[in-house]
Amino acid sequence: MKKLELNNAHYSGLLESFTHHLKTLNYSKGTVLHSTSNVKEYLFYLIEKSIELKQSDSQTMAAYFTYLQRRKNERKDGGLSVAYLHKHRGSLQQFYTYLQRVVYHTASLRFPMLQRAKTLPKVLRLEEIKQLFKTCDQSLLGKRNRAVLAIYYGLGLRRSEGVNVMLDDVDFHKEEVLITKSKTNRQRRVPMSEFVKNVLEDYVFNVREKLIPSDKQTAALLVTQQGKSLSKESVSYIIKILVIESKIKTHASAHTLRHSIATHLLQSGMSLENIALFLGHTSLDSTQIYTHLTTENT
Repeated sequence: MKKLELNNAHYSGLLESFTHHLKTLNYSKGTVLHSTSNVKEYLFYLIEKSIELKQSDSQTMAAYFTYLQRRKNERKDGGLSVAYLHKHRGSLQQFYTYLQRVVYHTASLRFPMLQRAKTLPKVLRLEEIKQLFKTCDQSLLGKRNRAVLAIYYGLGLRRSEGVNVMLDDVDFHKEEVLITKSKTNRQRRVPMSEFVKNVLEDYVFNVREKLIPSDKQTAALLVTQQGKSLSKESVSYIIKILVIESKIKTHASAHTLRHSIATHLLQSGMSLENIALFLGHTSLDSTQIYTHLTTENT
């Protein structure tokens, strides 16, 4: 629907400002293109139905998705895929969030439930996360393991990102951690909660140097009992053992912890936009899955 022309100056201006908003947040060109295209189709639908944007409601949105589910696919035979509908839904959710925060107040909308596009990743309940932390004792390695949980759950880092965090990347004064090596090759600063800050401070000032032999040096934040940089395999092993010792029934990995914090942040009211920035996603498509995880867990 890229060929649609919006013969409405107000809507064209809104679409242009929304596009600029996405670019300002450093979303990829593909995400910006697809998101604005989806919003453009929705605005065109409102014009066709003589519905004012400010007057659109949950019923309007439900009717629009009924239209989408019946619309033919322009590139191949058949209708639109479930994955496409999920992406379209995410684009409109972000558009309405943008309207409410930047442009003008709009009515709270309920977006229609859609069939799942793919298998959802597992997440731990908040009670299970607390149990994992409680499993870590007050020994040097116990506090090191708490730091591992703080890195992967509290900061939501990917497994490779966590082991690549250097001691100098942690800024307790600014309460943030600099991620220099990521899957997307983009640096980002991840904020620390008060709890995560306390866990990492305890580890850095009371544990880390005691684990590193006097004749060795390492710049890595997370280290082994021998004072070496913690490997990705070691992280997986530590989390596996903590899960077993905590008697949690759900299988969990470093990525499970990442999925869990994202889901918990969404449940607490954080916007998808901010969760995407927190996780280092370059596309909102990757963040949309947490809306379905949240729905399943409520």
